[in-house]
Amino acid sequence: MSTQPQSTSGLALAVSAFTLFSLMPVYLQWLHPLSGYTVLFHRILWTNLLLLMVLALTGNLKNSLAPLIDLKQWPGLIAGSILIGIQWGVFVWAPLNNQTLDLSLGYFLLPLIMVVLGKWIYKETLRIKQWIALTLATIGVGIAYWQSNGLSMVVILIIVGYPLYLMLRRHQRLPTFAAFFIENLILLPIAIIGIMLAGDIYGGPLPHPFAYELNWILLFLGVAVLGSIPMLCYIAANKRLPMSLLGLISYLEPTLIFIFAYFVIGENLPPTQVATYGLIGAGLLFTLWDGFEQWHIQKRYSLPPLN
Repeated sequence: MSTQPQSTSGLALAVSAFTLFSLMPVYLQWLHPLSGYTVLFHRILWTNLLLLMVLALTGNLKNSLAPLIDLKQWPGLIAGSILIGIQWGVFVWAPLNNQTLDLSLGYFLLPLIMVVLGKWIYKETLRIKQWIALTLATIGVGIAYWQSNGLSMVVILIIVGYPLYLMLRRHQRLPTFAAFFIENLILLPIAIIGIMLAGDIYGGPLPHPFAYELNWILLFLGVAVLGSIPMLCYIAANKRLPMSLLGLISYLEPTLIFIFAYFVIGENLPPTQVATYGLIGAGLLFTLWDGFEQWHIQKRYSLPPLN
């Protein structure tokens, strides 16, 4: 891995992010019969309101908006908002359209891409257990690719969009909360217009984006909370951990998504995919084993955290 010591806080943030992310497909089942687009727009709207309230109460609103004054930051912020908006769209659209397992496969492939980027772009190295994990996962994903005769658009959007977003966040180096808030703010006008035009359950355009019954408002707020906390943890972990390690840990998310999709949502798993998920699950165990060993070493020698 990197010659710098790994951050215990980074590991905790990563595990928290991927665990919370995996709960979203289950939560989204409560939002039927709304379309994925409507849910996405409400996620953006209510995330903005949630972040605005937190920043106002903590007195950090002015500082969080400061990057907008620097015009050199605008291209990166706009690009980031587009990339993350696409990812959120895929994340809410797939479970509402019976493609949760495709979503899971995309997130199984994503760590491989991140490990490759970490090794060849950021010059990171892998320890033996991480090589074993990567090998097992690669074989598993290869089997899945062969069985599916290609990759769906859901998978392609995930494995292309998320690495680009993470690389942009590393390059731009803005404060985590500020970058996340501004990206949401840029998407807000589109979200408001989209909500009002969609109508969905009311059968036509709405007079304003809050023209919903209380139970729907509470569900939308839940989407914002469940989407914001893990995303902030993810961005923060991205700054604290080597990309290859973050990629390997991220196998936790699709593994949990698969478990929830199969046992809770009730999507069917073809028998041919058992080997795929078994190999990837074994790779995850090796990753967790390696991470625990490194945490134990770091704790024993009281190494400083990675900045």
